[in-house]
Amino acid sequence: SIARLFFSAISVLLAPPSEGFLAGPPSSSSFIASLHGIFAAKDAVSSSVNADILPRARRRRLQSSVVKQPKRRQLSPPFPNGLCGGSLVVLPPEQTYGYNEEDNAYLTAASSGDATSILLPPRPISVWLPPSYEASGRKRHRVIYVHDGQNAIDDADSWTGSSWRMAGALTRLAERGALDTGYDDVDPLPILVLLPSADGDFVPGMRRRHLEYGEGVHGEHHADFIAERLMPLINDRFRTVTEAEGAMAIGTSMGGQASLHLLLRHPTMFGGAACLSPAFQPATIASVATSGPDLLKSKNIYIDNGGDDENANVRVPMFDLFDHITPKAQWNPGYFWLDTQLQPAIDATRATLDFHKVEYCYRKFPGGRHNEREWAKRIDLPLIHLLGKKK
Repeated sequence: SIARLFFSAISVLLAPPSEGFLAGPPSSSSFIASLHGIFAAKDAVSSSVNADILPRARRRRLQSSVVKQPKRRQLSPPFPNGLCGGSLVVLPPEQTYGYNEEDNAYLTAASSGDATSILLPPRPISVWLPPSYEASGRKRHRVIYVHDGQNAIDDADSWTGSSWRMAGALTRLAERGALDTGYDDVDPLPILVLLPSADGDFVPGMRRRHLEYGEGVHGEHHADFIAERLMPLINDRFRTVTEAEGAMAIGTSMGGQASLHLLLRHPTMFGGAACLSPAFQPATIASVATSGPDLLKSKNIYIDNGGDDENANVRVPMFDLFDHITPKAQWNPGYFWLDTQLQPAIDATRATLDFHKVEYCYRKFPGGRHNEREWAKRIDLPLIHLLGKKK
């Protein structure tokens, strides 16, 4: 070893002369030869170490350079389809409307005779629980009441074959830390109450959905049903934020109208509303004008729409193959004209909000069509406004 050679060389220097003083000091050539042996041994050991360690280090570097890092999932649409790790809880009509589907009858005489049973057909209501609900322990969750809930999460459930993909957008936003509650005991991901729209006509030519989401007695009973019947059930069964700022509504088209109407009718129970391409009705605009200053100044409001934009010289194309041919219909009109047609009512609502100095967020998407595919492209924006970190 190097140590033995080193001490051997030192011993040459220190060794007594073998033949008395006549032999003289130790030979310098012997010492130099010993040193040469030391350096030769060191080089041999180094070569052996380098031959073994350096290639292994090099292999480690090469291996680390080719290890695939977890791909950071994109935040921009298209977002994932489906439940995205969450789960659905279906509330049967007997729990919400007091109606037994098997017996085809209301549970009580009072339920069968009230106006809600006449105006609002009973139907199951699904609740999306986020992936973090079970794992979050005792944390509470904010709640978004989603109009046209059948169109919100899964393409297969939507009437056009395309959904807004809300669950996909929410989980992506949560991954990026874009959602914030401001409270340690509140989970960033909300619960979604998926309110399915009514099918069929109330009377021939009068769509139940338009009546429920519009003005008049149907719209009033729809809003009251959510606030007075459904919300207490949701708050009792799930871990929710029961304060007004923890409950919000969202909808598109007539569902956007219904969301703002719900906020106006029950301002002590809801903290915000998101209205995508809303079909605002005259009575709702009048309510904003008369009651908006008192009811809406502390609320979180989001409004957007597409349509033609003369200033940007952009018009909605009449034909879009993916709008017209869908898994649910051999031909879908695509509703290219509707956002442009709804612009005056949106402008009137905004002017009223501006006059009363009510803060809100408005976004214009020139050329945007009026359908689920289009709303899915921007669904993250209202969610960020309602649930995101406040600057």
